Amino acid sequence: MPLEVLIGIGFAALVALALALRKLVEWISFPCQFCEAKVRPFRKVDTETQEAILRYFRDHERREAPRKELFVCLNCKTVHDDFSGEKQSWDSDRFGGVTFCKVCHAAMYGCNPKNDDIKCSRCETPYAWQVHEPSGFRFLMPPKGTAVLKSSRGYIDA
Repeated sequence: MPLEVLIGIGFAALVALALALRKLVEWISFPCQFCEAKVRPFRKVDTETQEAILRYFRDHERREAPRKELFVCLNCKTVHDDFSGEKQSWDSDRFGGVTFCKVCHAAMYGCNPKNDDIKCSRCETPYAWQVHEPSGFRFLMPPKGTAVLKSSRGYIDA
């Protein structure tokens, strides 16, 4: 068999394996850092809930959230967005409560719902865990009207 054909078959097998592993990881899921329940990818949540969550991003943050980077905990009603430590890897972030500032993208630690004093150490933007009433879900919110980045860059630069 020609070498090019073997390389093509090998490449196709690697792609198929990668896709199968990703499906397996999604099926297994990962725990919410706050309640330990399984977190769902945004696309696995019903359409009505999706629209309510997207309304928060349009109304409060004035941006279109990248849907592939949203994870939802239906147990504690928390949305982990593209700035969340949950998005950065499939590993749980139980101990750090890490998120990234939506204004300057600095890493912020201790961003758990029990912390009433969450503030970016770089730009001093205050944050609070609040329930967005139309959706009923909890978001880590900067003050309404704060200009936020369009999306997380996906790396720590603090």
